[in-house]
Amino acid sequence: MRLLLVLGVCAAVGAHTFHYSRTEMNWNTAARTLEVVVTLHADDIEAQLRKTHRQLELDRDKEAEGLVCGYTARALGLGGARCIGIKVGKDSVEVYLEMGVAGGPPARLTNRILVEELADQRNDVELKKDGRYTGPRIQFNSSETKKDLRW
Repeated sequence: MRLLLVLGVCAAVGAHTFHYSRTEMNWNTAARTLEVVVTLHADDIEAQLRKTHRQLELDRDKEAEGLVCGYTARALGLGGARCIGIKVGKDSVEVYLEMGVAGGPPARLTNRILVEELADQRNDVELKKDGRYTGPRIQFNSSETKKDLRW
């Protein structure tokens, strides 16, 4: 009985039940660039990549950076974004993207990060202009994928 209890606790510690991403978007007025940092749960993005690629270890496989950046840019509707890199932590992955924009900051954002894979996924976005927060956090629940932005 004790063995089953220990195994159950170990399994519960390894799993997580809250699926969440945080995106920080900074509009750099002088450079006319959108600077994006996305924080994802490592287990969630690895599970997504396993659907189309072999088993990857985010901190060891060289191709993982390109796959994570590509997925993230597509999920945010930022197809022209340049991948600056990723930072892999124990439980999370930070994705760094940058995109030049001719006009001004985007007026609308698509955020489909893991919403098709995880029914309870929540994606939050914080906007900055020249390094200063411009308003309250924008929340995308699993059924919401597009919202207007107020810079």
